[in-house]
Amino acid sequence: METYNLYEIHQSNQEVFKHFSIKEQLFVFYNCPQLDKIVSLYTAHNQLVFSIRGKRTFHRGDQEWTVTEDTSFMLKRMAFHQEIEDDIKGWEVLAFYIKDDYFKYVLDEYRAFLNFKDLPKPSKEMLLNIYLNDRIRECYLSMIPYFNEGDKHPEGIIEMKFKELLYNIFIHPKNKHILAYVNAISKGYLTPIWEVMENNFMYNLGLPEFAQIANRSLSKFKVDFQDHYKTTPGKWLLSKRLDYAKQILLTTSKSISETAYDSGFENLTHFSRVFKKRFGQPPSVFRNNNIDR
Repeated sequence: METYNLYEIHQSNQEVFKHFSIKEQLFVFYNCPQLDKIVSLYTAHNQLVFSIRGKRTFHRGDQEWTVTEDTSFMLKRMAFHQEIEDDIKGWEVLAFYIKDDYFKYVLDEYRAFLNFKDLPKPSKEMLLNIYLNDRIRECYLSMIPYFNEGDKHPEGIIEMKFKELLYNIFIHPKNKHILAYVNAISKGYLTPIWEVMENNFMYNLGLPEFAQIANRSLSKFKVDFQDHYKTTPGKWLLSKRLDYAKQILLTTSKSISETAYDSGFENLTHFSRVFKKRFGQPPSVFRNNNIDR
C-alpha cells in the first residue's frame, strides 16, 4: 500500500483542508475526510497538532497512540499508520507545519524569557505529548476563526497569535521535552540516520522520502547511510523488512497480505518472491513449518 505525503495532502484541497501560510509555515484546520480504516502517511516536517474533537489512532510497528478531544502533540518527521474506529468517523484537528529555521527565529526572540536549565536530551520518541493549560488552549482555539472566514487578515496578527502559542507551550514546566527538542533542531541537530531508519523501515517509502524524513539531501542521506551501515539502503531495507516479516509470521496471526503491508512491501507478489528467495519457502509454508517450534 502506498504511503502518502501528509504535507502535500493538506495543501491539495482548500475546501477540505482549510489552510494558509505564514512566513512559509503551513497552518491547517480540517475535519479529517479519511474513509479507509487505515491509511499510511508520512511527514517530512515537524508538526504541532491539536485535536479539537473526535478520535484517531496512530500506529508505528508495535507502538500505538490514541488522540481524542483536548489532546495535542508534536509529530516529528516520520511515517505512521492512521486508523479510524468503526464507531467514530470524525476528527477535527488544527495542525501547524514548522520549519527548523522558524523555531530558531522564535527561540531567539524569546530566549531571555525561557528556561533552558536542566533540559533533557532530545527525545527519541516520534510523537511528543504537549501538556496543555488554559492559556495554551485559548491560544490555539482563538486561531480557528481565521480559517472559517473568507476575508484576508494581516499576517502579523495571526503570526503574533501563533508565536504566543509557541511561547506558552515552551514555558509550561511539563513541556521541557518539547523545548529541548526544538532547541536542539534550532541549533542544527540532525536525527541520527539509524534512528530514522529503525523507526521507519517498515513503511513503503523510497529513498527520496527517507531522505526527506531524515532532513537531508538525497546525496547526504546516502553518504550518512553508507557511513553507518556499510551497505546500500536498498540491501539494508530488503533484509530488515524480511526479518521483520519473519517475526510477524512467527509471533502473530496476521494474514500474509497484512504481514507484507506491515513490513513495508509494495505488493504481495513481490513479498512472496523475495521471502522465498531468502528463507527457502513461501511465507505461508514457512509459518506452517515453524510456528510450533
